[in-house]
Amino acid sequence: MTEDEPKREAPIMPTADEAFLAGEDRTDAPGVVRAAFWVWIAAGVAGLLGAVSFFFLRSKIVEETLRQRPGQNKAELERIATGLSWWLVLGSLMFLGFFILLAYKARGGTRKARTLLVVVGVFAALFQYSVGRVGILGLLSTLLIVVALGMMFMPAARKFFAVSDER
Repeated sequence: MTEDEPKREAPIMPTADEAFLAGEDRTDAPGVVRAAFWVWIAAGVAGLLGAVSFFFLRSKIVEETLRQRPGQNKAELERIATGLSWWLVLGSLMFLGFFILLAYKARGGTRKARTLLVVVGVFAALFQYSVGRVGILGLLSTLLIVVALGMMFMPAARKFFAVSDER
């Protein structure tokens, strides 16, 4: 660096008071946003319970498939069911983690978190049906996702998130 070039200063992190005044991590979330936080968590837990139930019932599902289609190879069906069950459990855990993180940030007023919840929520709802395992817990999880998305865009929530438009 030469003497002619301006000296760059390291970026300064805002203090807690400055971050609060900027609207980050606000605690004045309306009731609908606070309730949506718990609905997101319930949606993730329902999806995870559905995946875990598939994991433990996979041998019964294989037996039922063999009764309906006797020409199938049992060993191959068991491998597919085992791999699919692990895929579902890990995917459901991932979505639950995203829901917790993003709903927490949205409850604090972060508008980007609400937008990401829309994207992740759509993918999670599609994930419930991606492998054709539509069960009651998958339906419940998808219904809760739709309810939570609706709650995030109700008038009180829109007003709450509009404050953070300046960021």
